[in-house]
Amino acid sequence: MVNYRLKAQLLEVVDNQLSANDPKCTKRTLTRLLDIGYTRQEAKEMIASVLVEEIFDVTNNKKSYNEKRYCKKLEKLPEYVESEDLVTEENVSSPVINEQKIGRNDPCPCGSGKKYKKCCG
Repeated sequence: MVNYRLKAQLLEVVDNQLSANDPKCTKRTLTRLLDIGYTRQEAKEMIASVLVEEIFDVTNNKKSYNEKRYCKKLEKLPEYVESEDLVTEENVSSPVINEQKIGRNDPCPCGSGKKYKKCCG
């Protein structure tokens, strides 16, 4: 499932970083990825994926924005994105359904005829 609005917003942030040349590592990374053979769109999407991870760290893990950390991750592209375990429909696990538990006053499943709490519980 792709959220196209969110993707467009993230790509716009990458475009803003490139046009303002802030941080400078964004433009260096784009140039490097283009030289390797990635299309401009693919390169910007990889940069956006690192940006999402940085945003997540800032918001959920209560970390402050760290430009050095962000640039280090950008320097590792494309290997960084390709090595990540991306969520796909194949590797999404189904919810765990707990089986009904044995109550303390239920008959014991061992077949003794006693209450569970007096037998195996």
